[in-house]
Amino acid sequence: MHTTPVPRLGGLAIFLGFLVALCVSFALPVTRFEQEIARIVLLIAAAAILVGVMFFDDIFGIPPLPKLGIQVGIALLVIAPRLRGADHGIAIDHFNAPFVGGVTLPLAIAAPFTVLWIVGMMNSVNWADGIDGLAGSIGLVACVVLFLHTYFRPKGDPQFTISLLAIALAGAIVGFLPFNWHPARIIMGDTGAMFLGFALATISIIGGAKIATALLALGVPILDMAWVIVYRIAHGRSPLLADRGHLHHRLLDAGLTQRQVVACFTALTGVFGALALALPSREDKLVAIGAMGIVLLAIIALLALFRPANRSRAG
Repeated sequence: MHTTPVPRLGGLAIFLGFLVALCVSFALPVTRFEQEIARIVLLIAAAAILVGVMFFDDIFGIPPLPKLGIQVGIALLVIAPRLRGADHGIAIDHFNAPFVGGVTLPLAIAAPFTVLWIVGMMNSVNWADGIDGLAGSIGLVACVVLFLHTYFRPKGDPQFTISLLAIALAGAIVGFLPFNWHPARIIMGDTGAMFLGFALATISIIGGAKIATALLALGVPILDMAWVIVYRIAHGRSPLLADRGHLHHRLLDAGLTQRQVVACFTALTGVFGALALALPSREDKLVAIGAMGIVLLAIIALLALFRPANRSRAG
């Protein structure tokens, strides 16, 4: 999208801002549990490795397949301590399912499910980072939703202190966005997008498996990613190779400006994030996720009908 060189290491500032805010949060007069602290340290350690590798990628470049392998490795890194027992590591081994209630997964199933969740979130945010301010705006709304979901708890409840992770990340994004708003003076690059997706994925797990909430808050980029993967495979192209098939590209081709596209995405994210907070039951959230999918597919189908033929390939 940029026709002139733009610095692309803004993600490092997001990570450092999050780290500083998180350190400051430990000075607050709240109760923290040993298990919670261990998982936060694990999150920071894995994020630091991810940021370091993606920093290299933003400067020198890493091919798509090895980059996918790195994402899987980072996900396995936070899961691995779970081999020591249920009180260790970060994994989705217990969650509340619609019509069923509480579900507990054995590690053999929880591990690949968690890998899919973390890798999927990293890529959905990274693929949303296609125009100025988009990934940051969506990520900010998701952070606020996760914060509100866990903040209003008794001060001794672990989920209260976990909410500080989400608001620390939100603060880091707020510091970055003014420089990333169109026309961007700096972009987050893979360093920022991968870190942001990883942080949101792990925070939603640490915060009591808030999977449905995260799905609704980040449903637009997640469904866009799923659609693009299916579309590329159906047309005989690798799902790892970039093109202009994303929803934000289609909206640009339809005549919207970058700021208007970001406003549309942020509004949709805000609406479904509000539903995640307001809907009383898991079944209602499932219906909302289904409705989101139908709306998004309808928008994509409509845009495809009016899309200029000369903008349909990679650009």
